[in-house]
Amino acid sequence: MTTRTGLSLCCALLALGLLVGSAAASPSFFGYTGLVRIPTADSLDEEEYNVAAFAVNVDEGEDYTVFAANLGLIPQLEVGFARVKPDEVSGETWISAKYAFAAETNRNPAIAGGVIDLTDETDTTAYIVLSKSFPRHYKTALGEIASPRAHIGVGGGQLDGIFAGLSATLGDRFTLMAEYDSDDFNWGARLAIGDEWRVHFGGFDWLDDVGLGISFNKFM
Repeated sequence: MTTRTGLSLCCALLALGLLVGSAAASPSFFGYTGLVRIPTADSLDEEEYNVAAFAVNVDEGEDYTVFAANLGLIPQLEVGFARVKPDEVSGETWISAKYAFAAETNRNPAIAGGVIDLTDETDTTAYIVLSKSFPRHYKTALGEIASPRAHIGVGGGQLDGIFAGLSATLGDRFTLMAEYDSDDFNWGARLAIGDEWRVHFGGFDWLDDVGLGISFNKFM
């Protein structure tokens, strides 16, 4: 299936997602738990897992697809892989891991550290990241914005420097995201289909590149 066909399929799924569902955390466009591209301090609990497929249309360069899966292996430790495949190229497999050092409290942020692409298929990336919810909810004409969160971290490799992001759930199904990945500004949204399925939209580098995807998330 070509990237164009994959994007068309995801558009249809996005339309379906408008009908039903509720919002929850799910994978980033490169597999590990996060926003559009950056990781957050959120991680899967033991025996929780997700699987995902993404297609990204690149303005300058090759379009690519990503197939990913993550598992909460033991308490506080998430492991996963992502198969990153540009069109007309065999692709590479990234092995990643994230450890949650501290859970979020009323006063303190969640703290996690991890490694993306552990075997250096593209560029091994170590990072540490903090995530903290705002102390209150906010209301708009479209409904209540629940669980607004701020994320900030520092990394090397693909995240070479400081990265940061904001996320918020509008109503009970639609999550909006904005981030700076140490190089570009990215935007995204997630729409829930029931309790387990998520449809993803991502705009990379101020929407120069556009991605769509779907994930299945199994929570305890």
